[in-house]
Amino acid sequence: MYLILSIAIGGAIGATSRYIISNAIQNISSNTFPYGMLVCNILGSIILGLLYDSLAKADIFTDNIKAFIQIGILGSFTTFSAFSLEAFLMFEKADYTAAVIFILLSVLLSISGLVLGVNMIRLVY
Repeated sequence: MYLILSIAIGGAIGATSRYIISNAIQNISSNTFPYGMLVCNILGSIILGLLYDSLAKADIFTDNIKAFIQIGILGSFTTFSAFSLEAFLMFEKADYTAAVIFILLSVLLSISGLVLGVNMIRLVY
């Protein structure tokens, strides 16, 4: 139960941070390109990269703290960080074919799924 609560609290922090940072950056930009989201995705991936080995190897962090940071804060700040970690782990294991397939399928099918969902709702309304 504490694990779920840790993730939920971290999720609230990460989602709120993403909203604030993304909107602040987007407001600075006069362009419609989603720079705010791009910055959050890259920043979250960098932070997860910096923390991944530290959290895994350090005995001072409980599973609840790890989940709070990795899944809660960073997972809601950017789901792209979790995707990046999965791809990295496949490359690190030299499973290059699976990594490339995972990357391509994740991007293409996620976008396709979004388009499908939008079109399904548009049929109703």
